Amino acid sequence: MATPFEFDKYIEQSKEDAYRFHQDEKNLSSLRTFVLIFSIITGFITITTFFDGSIDYDSYSYFAAFVISLFIRIFYRKLFTLDNVRKRIFLLIIASLMAFLLSGILHAIVQPETQDEKKERIERTEKLAKEKGLSMSVNDSKTPDNSVPIVIFFAISLLFFRFPKSDIVQLYALVLGLPVLTDLIFFRNLGIADKIPMTITAILCFVISYSSERKRHKRFYRQYDEYSKRHSETVRMKKELDYAREIQLSMLPENTKKIGSLNIAATSIPASEVGGDYYDYFKISDGVTGIFICDVSGHGVASALLLSGLRSCMHLILEDTANPKEVFEKLNRMIRKTQNRKMFVTAVFAVIDEKEEKCTLFNAGHLPPYRISGDSHELFKIKRHGITLGAVDRFGGENGDDIVSFDFRKGDMLLLYTDGIIEAMNSIREEYGFERLESFLYANSEKAPAVLLDDLIKDVNKFTEGAEQIDDISIMVLTR
Repeated sequence: MATPFEFDKYIEQSKEDAYRFHQDEKNLSSLRTFVLIFSIITGFITITTFFDGSIDYDSYSYFAAFVISLFIRIFYRKLFTLDNVRKRIFLLIIASLMAFLLSGILHAIVQPETQDEKKERIERTEKLAKEKGLSMSVNDSKTPDNSVPIVIFFAISLLFFRFPKSDIVQLYALVLGLPVLTDLIFFRNLGIADKIPMTITAILCFVISYSSERKRHKRFYRQYDEYSKRHSETVRMKKELDYAREIQLSMLPENTKKIGSLNIAATSIPASEVGGDYYDYFKISDGVTGIFICDVSGHGVASALLLSGLRSCMHLILEDTANPKEVFEKLNRMIRKTQNRKMFVTAVFAVIDEKEEKCTLFNAGHLPPYRISGDSHELFKIKRHGITLGAVDRFGGENGDDIVSFDFRKGDMLLLYTDGIIEAMNSIREEYGFERLESFLYANSEKAPAVLLDDLIKDVNKFTEGAEQIDDISIMVLTR
C-alpha cells in the first residue's frame, strides 16, 4: 500500500480512478518481473534441450516462447504504459492461452501418440481413478490430457496481476474452460481423474486472487478516506491550483494563427500548477501585428496573478500606442506600482509591418530572439536588450538605442522563447543550452512554424528523457 507521501498523487483523483491508477502501477511493475522470470525459464529450457540434443516439437515451442518474451522485455516501455497496461495484460493472457492450446493441437498432429504410449496412458489413468475411488470411462482415441499443465500455469500466473473482481471471474473461467473444451472437442478426452488436480488448483488460485482483490480494494478505500480527511485543506488547494492552471491556459490565444501573411505557432508548458510564462499576439491594424512573450520571475500563484495583470494592461496599452518602447514603459510603471518590487518580468514585444516588410522589436532583459533568413537560411541572434521590467522606476534610455529594427521579408522566420527551453536538464543535470537550440534551428529552418515547434518540443523531451521540468517552457514561431 502507498505511504502518505506517495498518496498525494492518488488523492487528486476520484476514489475509483485513484484505485485503478494504483492497480495499473502495480501491474506495470509485476508484468515486467513476470516477463523477466518467464524469459529466463524458457531460455534455460531451450538451451538445455539444444545441448542435450533432444530437439523435438516442444523444444521449438519453448524457443518461440523465449523469443516472444525477450521481445516484450526489450520493448517493454514502448508496449506498456499506465494507460494501457491492464487492457494489454488481459489481451496478452488470452492470446497466450490460445497459443498454448493451438500448440497442443498442432503437437498432436505433428507427433501423434503411438499405440504403446496410448496403452500406457490409459492404464495410468484407470489406476489413478481406482485409487481415488472414481467410476469413469476412458476414451482412448486421442492424446493425453493437455489441459492440466496449461490450466495450472495460467491459474498461478494470474496471481501476479491485479484486476477488478469481474475481470478475475472472466479470466479464471476462460483459463479453466477453454483448455477443457479443447480436450473434449479436439482430443475426445473424457478423463476426470487428470482434471481433478488442475481444477482444485484453479479454484484455489481463484479464491486467493478474488479475496485478495477484495481486501486490497477495501484497504485502499479506507486509506483514501483517512488521508482525505487528514489533508482536506491540501486537497482543496490542489484542486484550486488545478482550476487556476486551466484558467491560465485558457487565457492564452490559439496555438496556431494566420494574420494576413503571417503564420504563427506557439505553445506554453507550465512546470507547476500555474506558470510564470505568457505569450500573445495582436492585430494592431491592417498589415501590422504585435507579438508578445514574457517570463515572470519564479512560478506559482504570485507569478500567475502578475501575468493576469500584464495581459489586461497589454490590451489597454495597445489601444493608445504600438511603439514597443512606449508599451514597455507603461508596463514597467504598472509593475512598479502594483507589486512588492521583488518580482521582475523579462519580455519581448515585436511589431511586424507587412507592407514595410519590417520588424521593430524591444527586448526587456529577455533571452535573445532568433531570426532566420528565408533566402539564405542564415541564423541571426538578436542580442541587444534593455533592462528588465520592474527593476527600476526609470525605464529605457533616452536615445532609443534599445529598439531593434530589421527587415522581415517573405520566408523569414522569428523565434521567441523563454528560459525553460534553454535550462531544460537531463538526468545528469546537463542543460539543453543555446548550442543545441541553434543546431536544431539550422537543421530545421525550412519547416513550417507548427512543424518546427512540435519537433523542437520533441527534441527537448528526447534530451531530458523524462527528467522533471524545473521551469516553464514557452515558444513562439512566426514566419511570412
